[in-house]
Amino acid sequence: MTRRIMVILGLAAVLGVSMGKGEEMWKMRVHHGAGTDEYFLAEVDSVTFYAVDTLIAPPMVTVPAGVYIMGDGVAWCGEDEHEVTLTRDFYLSQHKVTNQEYMDAVQWAYDHGHVYASNSGVWDNLDGCTEELLDLDDSECEIQFDGAGNFYLREVDFALLNAYPEGYDPGDHPVKEVTWYGSVRYCDWLSLYTGLARAYEHSGDWSCNGGDPYAAEGYRLPTDAEWEYAAQFDDERIYPWGDADPDCGRANFAPNPPYDPCVGWTSPVGSYPDAPAVLGLSDMAGNVWEWCDDWWVCDLGTNPVTDPIGPASGTYRVIRGCGWNGSQSHLRCAYRNVSNYYPYNSDPFVGFRASRTSSP
Repeated sequence: MTRRIMVILGLAAVLGVSMGKGEEMWKMRVHHGAGTDEYFLAEVDSVTFYAVDTLIAPPMVTVPAGVYIMGDGVAWCGEDEHEVTLTRDFYLSQHKVTNQEYMDAVQWAYDHGHVYASNSGVWDNLDGCTEELLDLDDSECEIQFDGAGNFYLREVDFALLNAYPEGYDPGDHPVKEVTWYGSVRYCDWLSLYTGLARAYEHSGDWSCNGGDPYAAEGYRLPTDAEWEYAAQFDDERIYPWGDADPDCGRANFAPNPPYDPCVGWTSPVGSYPDAPAVLGLSDMAGNVWEWCDDWWVCDLGTNPVTDPIGPASGTYRVIRGCGWNGSQSHLRCAYRNVSNYYPYNSDPFVGFRASRTSSP
């Protein structure tokens, strides 16, 4: 977030106040609420006006605690049906985190020394961690770095060729080319800015709140169980909009992959009707996949569980929701990604949304 600074030199001259020898001394009063500060103009060399850092979290919706059946007996790695109880309300981003939202946050993080960057990437710079967060030199990354301390957005050639030949605004498209580490670090930046305890450790297994994400104070990724619960709220529907078959009016996906996508690139967040409408969530299916907190495992079993956190360790992280190149089966609320999504992976089909426990 670039600051704009204006310095006024020779304040007395600007104000037309004469302060020659033997003349009346002038003071300046600065009022704030009921208080007042006074300064002799002769002692003021300059006044600087500057914009205060503002890091704004995406709009959030409240998802109430409840009980549901996770899995639908059909979806890939969602065949196992079992009762899940979520004991805490939680907030979930109304939409996927956008390029503009992520760029503003990473600019704030860079300005405060929490990351370092080059024109090829952004890396963590907290707790001795150096994981890559954002892959800037990929040809399909819409966030760029100028090498002089400023991030900016660009249109990518692939999108201009395949989806938006007349151009587009990448700011309201979901961020992509972000690793799992980059998504959880974004959550921690929001926590740092708002004075909340950071949710993630940035060494070892990067566990969330010591292995209890539901009790974390700060922002975090939704758990695998929270994500599916929100997507099918509150009637265990097949797709976020209900049981009707998918089409290009409901989600950004590829009905006949890989050669016949609805759009051929991401669409601006909120381009499709909210689903589930009762929660006001957008793009829970399609556009880009979303990183979740959990380590990935296919078989979740059939035993009832309360506030599940997934495996204690693993190789891959869960992604949910389907990307713009995904097929109809990927849109099911219960569909859980196949393997190969390492936490250090990034690609143009994966983004994320943030969450936070309502009352940890």
